[in-house]
Amino acid sequence: METDKRNFFEYPSKRTLIIFTSICFLGILLLTLAITDLFTESFFKNASAMTYLMMIGAVATVVKLYQNYWKNKDVNQPNMA
Repeated sequence: METDKRNFFEYPSKRTLIIFTSICFLGILLLTLAITDLFTESFFKNASAMTYLMMIGAVATVVKLYQNYWKNKDVNQPNMA
């Protein structure tokens, strides 16, 4: 009997979405606090391109998780027509 190994990224649950979304926003908040020195400097003043790329990558990952969740949610639910 073959076990069904479901990847949490390709088949995310609602719990996975909540966890990754909260981690993403917490990470972006902490990175923003770090590069602005607790909001005493401008967000765009520093030349920290790597930090900006990390933020964009985190948001892109969460967006892809949501896309996979909605794609699989539509497939797994029966049509109630």
